[in-house]
Amino acid sequence: MDVWIYFALTLVYLILVIRMTVALTQRKQWLTYASFQLFVAFSLAYDNGIIALGNILGEGEPLMVLSSLRFWLHAFATPTLVLVSYHILRSSGAKFANNSITNVAAWLITLGLVFYQIVGFTISEVKNLTVIKEYGVLRYMAEGHGGPPMMVIIVGIVLLFVSLIVLYKHKWVWLFVGTALLFVGQLISLPVESGTLTNVYELILILSIWRTTTFLMDSTDRRRP
Repeated sequence: MDVWIYFALTLVYLILVIRMTVALTQRKQWLTYASFQLFVAFSLAYDNGIIALGNILGEGEPLMVLSSLRFWLHAFATPTLVLVSYHILRSSGAKFANNSITNVAAWLITLGLVFYQIVGFTISEVKNLTVIKEYGVLRYMAEGHGGPPMMVIIVGIVLLFVSLIVLYKHKWVWLFVGTALLFVGQLISLPVESGTLTNVYELILILSIWRTTTFLMDSTDRRRP
């Protein structure tokens, strides 16, 4: 069952990547922080796609190499959601988002999280991949890395903070819902025989981020004379 869920998630992400590409092109937003959403969506499409193809590729060097790229993409792509959060904050009309200090802080947090993830986890993870089969899915996972995903937690806190500002200023609830659901999903273990729940929560979060950015861009367009 999980295999088909991973395939479905991959398909949704690929559709989202296409829609993002079209929308960013039409709005000429390629040189803005909003474009980092495309990078994140693509990395998650790849992540779910490689997991979905695990049984087809089988255990061995090709799947291990392709799986190691999942961890590298995670390290580089996920922290850029801080820059997307900054874009949302600025688009929401928050005054403090327009100063250079906030801009520099967003970049420092992003680059710091990339460095932290690579040095603290990714280099070791890709050297300690082991094959597992769970819920009918064959994939390579990293051994010996327990504990909370601090990088993801920090990104989530930034998103949650921004979502509250958007909720207050625009009465737009979906970014808050998407972010809160990811946190709650990590804390509460549902009695479901599946390893895909976190991946589903991630998809909901990315959809809520994309919907929020398009909502704010549409609001900005309506305010222009």
